[in-house]
Amino acid sequence: MAKSNDTTTSEAGPRLSAEDKRQRDSYLREFIPAIVTFWILLAVVEVAVDADTSGAWLWVLLPVLPMIGVAVALYRAVQRADEYGRIVMLECMALGFGVAMIAAMGLGFLAGIGAAPTFGGWLVFGAGMLTWTLALLVRGIR
Repeated sequence: MAKSNDTTTSEAGPRLSAEDKRQRDSYLREFIPAIVTFWILLAVVEVAVDADTSGAWLWVLLPVLPMIGVAVALYRAVQRADEYGRIVMLECMALGFGVAMIAAMGLGFLAGIGAAPTFGGWLVFGAGMLTWTLALLVRGIR
């Protein structure tokens, strides 16, 4: 007979304890406003900024500012997590970082022969984030 506590696993997957839910909700309260602000600023920059104007570089970098909030939310989430949660998060981050570095190296070699795409930074970022997200999902399924 299975124990009936808040963290047992059901057919739908693991149930979260009250503390896990509190930590998740705290993370989302910090993360969601920052990422929504990022996407809004990114859309505004893409639509409104003319690359030929003076100071365009400053406006183009504006969406980076809310990403500081994302980094802070992530840092605080790791700090709130228990030992197992930290291990899972850091393992998945390591995979994402490794893929991002491999993508950066490949784009660096392509740049050496003049064949790198102008959006190469987004490819590196996307490769790392996608790997991190997929690793988290796979770890959560097990």
